Amino acid sequence: MAEHDLVIGGSGMLAGLVEAIARQGRRLERLAKRHPNIHPLQLDYTHDAALDAGLARAVQAHGPLRRCVAWMHDDSKDRALRIARQVGEVYCEVLGSASADPARPEGLAEWQTLFAPLSQPKLRLAVLGFTVEGGGSRWLYDDEISAGALQALGSENPVTIVGTVTPWDARP
Repeated sequence: MAEHDLVIGGSGMLAGLVEAIARQGRRLERLAKRHPNIHPLQLDYTHDAALDAGLARAVQAHGPLRRCVAWMHDDSKDRALRIARQVGEVYCEVLGSASADPARPEGLAEWQTLFAPLSQPKLRLAVLGFTVEGGGSRWLYDDEISAGALQALGSENPVTIVGTVTPWDARP
């Protein structure tokens, strides 16, 4: 049985990421029907028992998890670590711009400290920023978020800033 990729939160802003990975010929979990190598795993990731059972079913049906991209809006580090322990190569957490708040520089370091005891998977953080344009700023579009998360997934850098987070007071 082949390894496969898992995307948590892939039916919204990360839909483009899911399709990009599917075009690469990799298997992953996502709510989609137009790609035969996408297998939906519908569950509420905030319920630990449902998440554990769903991940076990996915592994049994499709093989070990090679990579995971997770966009869990509550930024639960404990849940992320539980999922990551089942991933072989790369665990990529997508974080909102608040994780780069200069008033809280320890935010990103907390993630790296949490994952430090694991030899695998490699932790990658995709921090969603904003775009400065036309004398103002705006939040990132879905395609920019997907492209940034895909870049973080394949990067050797532990942290990828998608868009910009400076100057902090320019946030929309």
